[in-house]
Amino acid sequence: MKPLNLDDLDRAGLHSIKTPEAVTRMMAACKTSPLHYRVADIADAHNKAQLLDRLSETLAFPDYFGHNWDALYDVLCDGAWFGDTGVVLHLKHTTSFEKRSANDWLILRETFEEAADYWRSQDLPFWVFVDHTHAIRR
Repeated sequence: MKPLNLDDLDRAGLHSIKTPEAVTRMMAACKTSPLHYRVADIADAHNKAQLLDRLSETLAFPDYFGHNWDALYDVLCDGAWFGDTGVVLHLKHTTSFEKRSANDWLILRETFEEAADYWRSQDLPFWVFVDHTHAIRR
């Protein structure tokens, strides 16, 4: 299996993880990378407000986070939160939210993509891995 290069700005952005091997590959790359690794588990989010609350709590957003889509983009693009090396965001347990709040899920994805584009323009990688492995039946 080819190692994942988290320094590759052209590949940084939103990606789905669908196999346990892909999770292992991502985690191995994070262990050797200077990028900040953050995990957000949204299993208990049933609507936009709960989703934004969960992201704010688990990702330790600043107190000024306004709990709306524009504020999410702003905080994702804030150097104080982001740091100076880049970020890997591991988003877990998304399937229920995707089904329950399809429109909000699309807006969330677009917001992550726009933030990745912003950081790419700053020569810093922003990776978002949407982990679908929990939904796989064995």
